[in-house]
Amino acid sequence: MNALLCMTARNLKIFLKDKANIFFSLLAPLIVLALYVLFLGRVQADGINESLAAAGVTGAEQSVQAFCDAWMLVGTLASSCITVPLCACGLIVQDKKRGIVKDFAASAVSGWVAPLSYFFSVIAAGLVLCFAVFLLGLGWLALSGSWYLTVADVFGAIGVLILSVVCSSALCVFIAGFLRSEGAFMGLNVIFGTVVGFLIGAYMPVSMFPAGIRYFTALIPGSYSAGLFRNLLMGGALDSLAEIAPAEAVDSLAEQFSFNIDFFGRDVVPPVMALVLAGMALLFIAVMVLFGFVFPEQRKKPKKNL
Repeated sequence: MNALLCMTARNLKIFLKDKANIFFSLLAPLIVLALYVLFLGRVQADGINESLAAAGVTGAEQSVQAFCDAWMLVGTLASSCITVPLCACGLIVQDKKRGIVKDFAASAVSGWVAPLSYFFSVIAAGLVLCFAVFLLGLGWLALSGSWYLTVADVFGAIGVLILSVVCSSALCVFIAGFLRSEGAFMGLNVIFGTVVGFLIGAYMPVSMFPAGIRYFTALIPGSYSAGLFRNLLMGGALDSLAEIAPAEAVDSLAEQFSFNIDFFGRDVVPPVMALVLAGMALLFIAVMVLFGFVFPEQRKKPKKNL
């Protein structure tokens, strides 16, 4: 157990000391934030205000702004829960290239310690940075007057964050186990980091995509994380709008911003989203363990000289 803790701490320290890696792990969330500040926030708010004005609703500007600010936080947070664990897996590929994994295999440490330490360090890195993003987002909502959250909403979002990071970490560690070069990992990181915001609806609502893409996003774990975050972090602002806007307009807004996920024509409600996300996390962990963390170096002990 002491060896596991030491190796986990070693992996986490190496990741946190690499400022460039931290920056790139937060690049997708930073893009979401930049796009929102530059034009997406105003476009979203203006569009909603115009729709409400057409329905005869006035005085909803503050609630609309809070709704859009929470949407930005959801996109930033959901992206972070995916990209941070993925970047933290870069150490796995680096250790393979440098032969450090083979050194672990030749040591007296049990073969399962090193793979498990990578997994725990990826989870720890994801939680540290994602909690930082979450706290900054909550601070922004409070300072901008867009706070419509309850204590239950905040703690529910923390639970979703932890579950999302564990799910993403298991999947990313499993995938990283197949990679043998830093170039392949960087290619995967760049491609995935670029498209993840679109796939989970961080840049624009998923309802704006064609039906085929909407159905594809329903197969991605991050979509369920984003859906849960929306209901928890945007629900208060939506309830505020419901007090002054017709029910039809509020329901249309919830549908447009994918409070429920369209799974091949069927709506997936938040409790089912939570079950699906938890099931995916267990599935990815089981697959990772079944394949031995995909670290053949750890299963090959050097032969003793006779």
